[in-house]
Amino acid sequence: MNTVVLGLQWGDEGKGKAIDYLAGAFDVVARFQGGHNAGHTVYYQGRKVVLHVLPSGIFYPACLAVIAHGVVVQPLQLVEEIRNARALGLTLQNLALSENAPLILPFHQQLDVVFEDSRYQRIGTTRRGIGPAYEDVIGRRALFVGDLLQENVFRAKIAPLAEYYNRLFGAYGHASENLDQAIEQYLQAGQFLKPHVADTTRLLQRSFVEKKNILFEGAQGSLLDINLGTYPFVTSSNTTIAGVFSGTGLSPKAVDRVIGISKAYATRVGEGPFPTELKDDSGRDLRERGNEYGATTGRPRRVGWLDLVALKHAVQINGVDSLFLTKLDVLDDLSEIRVATAYEDESGSSDRFPPHADALDRVRPVYQALPGWRQALGASRRLGDLPAKVRSYIAFIEEFTGARVGHISVGGEREQTIEVPG
Repeated sequence: MNTVVLGLQWGDEGKGKAIDYLAGAFDVVARFQGGHNAGHTVYYQGRKVVLHVLPSGIFYPACLAVIAHGVVVQPLQLVEEIRNARALGLTLQNLALSENAPLILPFHQQLDVVFEDSRYQRIGTTRRGIGPAYEDVIGRRALFVGDLLQENVFRAKIAPLAEYYNRLFGAYGHASENLDQAIEQYLQAGQFLKPHVADTTRLLQRSFVEKKNILFEGAQGSLLDINLGTYPFVTSSNTTIAGVFSGTGLSPKAVDRVIGISKAYATRVGEGPFPTELKDDSGRDLRERGNEYGATTGRPRRVGWLDLVALKHAVQINGVDSLFLTKLDVLDDLSEIRVATAYEDESGSSDRFPPHADALDRVRPVYQALPGWRQALGASRRLGDLPAKVRSYIAFIEEFTGARVGHISVGGEREQTIEVPG
């Protein structure tokens, strides 16, 4: 059964563990969007591993792990990530990298800094060049992984682009980029990556025709989608289900099931509205209990109560079949847990989620208080092992969002996952 796994909040929902838990049952795992601004944390042979671009399928040698053309690739970073994976004993012979994946070029990171510093309102990007790389795709001036394999082609294509951007840097009072060393490094990276480069659209289409089980792996979260998220505080790709099709070349017929990942509370990194954010000691305590620091950047995450209005919105726009609820154990010590069930503003109360930041920034959450369970959940392995108050919390989420909870994570290890019959 071909399955999409994507985040339903502002990212950092625990997708890495969820995808790693599910990946063993699939023949193919394909990453379809984003760049190395994303980080999936998994545990491999008892060791914590943070993946940035590599799909979780790399841990299963019989599984084809695909970086599809919807992903923007910084080749030097990817080379380093591959070397780190090989140091774990992984051969990565099962890795396929799209020849049509756009490149994050040497000046894209500097562009990210220039644009972020020049905005009247900061977005809170990771400044890794992701946005400018996607801008070049839309502007029809991007370079691609396949270009790296042809030195003359790469040099010819990057020269006018560098000239264009150096004029832009000068207009903002920034020094021009000297690309000579970077070009050599990129070309060397291209030769390193060459054994993995492939027509991944064709590979995925063949896998679909052969009825192989495909897992589509998303990055970031639905509320950061460029079209459907809290614009302008969003990422630069489609993090919702639409990104699967534009990012892989497969049609909607290739998807049988959608699993949405949500924390039992909410977090956000960077700027932007966050109606249920806790700015007091309770928020700081929740951050420490949940170790809420970015897997890629190390930035402390903003923490708040679960926002069911936003979660229901994400469930509906993605056609979610079931929820994978993560970090439920982080709430173990709380005597009371709040969830937002509506928003209030000057016009009254509503359960509608306004995705644009200006409108969302004006709302106040309407909470419903639910009893905490004050009991450690880490050893639970079946739904029946969970206290009645936990099951009530889960049932409340299901009723409000209209999506059943199919998996529950009660700890960081793969085996600390409960599958819910249904």
